[in-house]
Amino acid sequence: MIDNKSIFIAFDTETTGLSASEGRVVEIAAVKFDLNGNVIDKFVELVNPGVPIPGEVIRIHHIDDAMVADKPGMDIILPRFIDFFSGDNNILIAQNAVFDIGFVNQEALRHDIKLPRHIVLDQIDLTRHVFPNLSTYSLEPTCRAMKLVDSQLHRAMSDAMLVMKLFLHCLKQIPDEAERFNILNTLCHYTFGGPMIVQIAQELLDVVSLALETGGTLEIYYSGGSMKGKPRPIAPTLMYNRDGVMYLTATCLLSHARKQFRLDRITQCRIVDTTSDGL
Repeated sequence: MIDNKSIFIAFDTETTGLSASEGRVVEIAAVKFDLNGNVIDKFVELVNPGVPIPGEVIRIHHIDDAMVADKPGMDIILPRFIDFFSGDNNILIAQNAVFDIGFVNQEALRHDIKLPRHIVLDQIDLTRHVFPNLSTYSLEPTCRAMKLVDSQLHRAMSDAMLVMKLFLHCLKQIPDEAERFNILNTLCHYTFGGPMIVQIAQELLDVVSLALETGGTLEIYYSGGSMKGKPRPIAPTLMYNRDGVMYLTATCLLSHARKQFRLDRITQCRIVDTTSDGL
């Protein structure tokens, strides 16, 4: 239950690539704060991934092999991170939480570390709820449009700080305290800890994530339901992990009804439109 006693931890990871099953974490950072915006503590660690960092990824986050050569691996860093975020009243927040949760879960499995099951909010879900007509929900462009940032380094701590700023900015748009907590408690609570029971192709995750961030429309083929084997246009609003299974909440543009789809039952998926209202 999220209430005025809750403490929030915005976190972010930098990685060797986009696939949690094949990639590794090279940096993890978090900022702990309260609802008044007071920073309580910070956590940031470079991580030796044990594999070379691809050049195309280095150009994004500027973390190279030399910077992590003498750093501990996730077998050392992950328990430190768990100690940092653990607590009954602590709520984790991440931008596109499925990505970071996937990497942390895989690192935990890789090193036989037990992760506590912990609430994680996706900042995209909150931003979309408060600002439903943005042209993009990507972190930096959204924060820049809201004048929360002038320049931005793509590093874990910089992104974690932006998540905190955007989270607090969204809550300020909801003046009634009871309504704030009602919204936070009715948003999807992601599962932190535990393996993915059903694996999803990275290509499908990438397409759905892009549609969520750009406001795009998807055309999917689903293996069940009344439209089995037929194309269905949908407007996706939320992707989440429930007990190791990935789900997608979307509005069916044929029936105009809100529906839930299991990602592992989507056999084909493509973006057919990226048009949406601007800021």
